[in-house]
Amino acid sequence: MFSMPGLPKILVLVIIIVVIWQAFKIIGRVQKARIAEAQARVREAKSQARNPRQTRTQATTARTGVAETRECAVCGAYVAQGSSACGKPRCPFGP
Repeated sequence: MFSMPGLPKILVLVIIIVVIWQAFKIIGRVQKARIAEAQARVREAKSQARNPRQTRTQATTARTGVAETRECAVCGAYVAQGSSACGKPRCPFGP
């Protein structure tokens, strides 16, 4: 009545189990990334509430890591606005 399953049936079963296992791992990673992003938004909102004078550009820079740059008239390098002097004479970004 009951017989031993053949090798092809066992291989198909193992493949199905592995595919389902990998799918759950991928779903778990996506959920962790979403949770981390939501927590980052909450932290950013809390910091905005503490420091309301922070401009929108500064908030975008803090979130994305991108800053507006200007070309230095002395050396020609592009420097982030609000950065310190490069140390060359007549640097427009220095004190």
